[in-house]
This record gives sequence, C-alpha cells and structure tokens, in this order.
Amino acid sequence: MKKGEAEAAISHLVDKWVEQAKEPWPPDGLHHYSFGTFWTWLQDNYHQYTKFRAVPNARYVAEMWFDRLTKQTWRN
Repeated sequence: MKKGEAEAAISHLVDKWVEQAKEPWPPDGLHHYSFGTFWTWLQDNYHQYTKFRAVPNARYVAEMWFDRLTKQTWRN
C-alpha cells in the first residue's frame, strides 16, 4: 500500500466509520472524535490501509489525516 493510496482511502473510510458509529457529521467543532476508536475499527475492517510506509509510522500519519478530516487539528 502506498501512502497516497492510504490517504485517499482513509478520507472515504472516515465517512463510512462515522455512519457506522453513528457519530455526528459533518464536524461542527463541538463533538470530539476518537482516533483510537477509528484506528481500531480500521484495523478490524480495513487492515490493509494501516500498512504503509511513513515517518514516524503509519498510525501517526493517519491520525494527522483524521484530525484534518474531523477538524481537530487544534489537538496537534
């Protein structure tokens, strides 16, 4: 899996996770989304998207993407 492929897929998979988890969407700044919960769901259902080369690691980079998509970049 290439990093760019994973980024494109994760963007789509966040939408899918939000729907399945019944999280409020779109982000409004009032709800805090859990990356840990998303990552576990991703590993359980779409493991291939957690395996790509990244510095320092795939989880860290995916969390940055997740925070951007959920408008939580203030956490970084």
